[in-house]
Amino acid sequence: MSRAEFGVVIGVMLLLIALVLPALQHSREEARQSMSKNNLKQIGLALYNYEDFHMALPYGGTIREDGVAMHGWLMGIMPFLNQNNFSNRLDYDQSWSSSVNEPVYIASIYCYQVPGVTADYTTTGLGLTHYLGNPNLLHRNRRVTFDQLERGTSYQWIAGEVAGNFQPWSYPFNWRPLGTKLCDGPHSFGHPAWDGGHLLRADGSVTFFSDQTAPEILKAFAEAPPVATREQTAVPDRTFDYGDFHWERVDLQSDLIAENIYVALVLRHYWETSLLINVYTAANRSPEERRNSKSQGDRLHFLLKIDASTDIAAALKATTLKDESSPQQFQANVKLLQEIQKEMTSSDSRQ
Repeated sequence: MSRAEFGVVIGVMLLLIALVLPALQHSREEARQSMSKNNLKQIGLALYNYEDFHMALPYGGTIREDGVAMHGWLMGIMPFLNQNNFSNRLDYDQSWSSSVNEPVYIASIYCYQVPGVTADYTTTGLGLTHYLGNPNLLHRNRRVTFDQLERGTSYQWIAGEVAGNFQPWSYPFNWRPLGTKLCDGPHSFGHPAWDGGHLLRADGSVTFFSDQTAPEILKAFAEAPPVATREQTAVPDRTFDYGDFHWERVDLQSDLIAENIYVALVLRHYWETSLLINVYTAANRSPEERRNSKSQGDRLHFLLKIDASTDIAAALKATTLKDESSPQQFQANVKLLQEIQKEMTSSDSRQ
């Protein structure tokens, strides 16, 4: 084959690739769009079943009289998403930010996230939601019933995809005003890659709205009664840092017959350097107990958090791990965690 013929072949191949890749990307986005629509349908079904059981929608957020934020509506519907494992492990008397509830709230819930969005966790390891609620229906310390929807369920929205400024799904303030334009910056609703976004209606249906939707239409949805007060919909002035992270489990050494086992969860960047380490304890169950248990996973209890400045040896000595491991095991655990800790410094330097 001459150079000219070879050049023609390469040119044809590049042309084919240029023609096929956009079609593949379009097909991929269509699949993601369909999956996100299904996520909202699941959330809608959970809300409907919650309302049917409790005769009202969940509190948007439960805030104590002393101002302590407890839990939000995405936690409230967990039992109706077949996620009883999470709701049963939560201590409802402790706030959303309590270390007691951290083993629950570091979970990433698939139906709370838009496929393809590279933002799974906050930099503190909390699982994110890419869907937020209607502040007129989901807000502070008040539950709304479907009977209060004066224009009917078809003319009221409950939740939708947001374009950015994602929040932990555990956050007790997971609502946002709809606004009059979709995909209009990180504070808006919609998904920019789709030039629009889905809204879950109160009747359970999910509708796609273009980012060219007339402002009057969105305004009518946003102002559909009942309309909550400014005090009811007030949220803290807070944004969260997040990224494409994942948790990695590292089992620590301890006495095989000890009462507890010890586990480190490492939050890592996509390039595998670490951000933080959480150390947990769990009951040391026999293989038979695990087989007979409804839940095969360990029920973790928070022990300590390790960052780049933590004196690991001193921190571990203050825990029960010191008494439930041999000196050799204890030193091996310290060395292992110190090696992971070194990655945090290198991670900070490359940022």
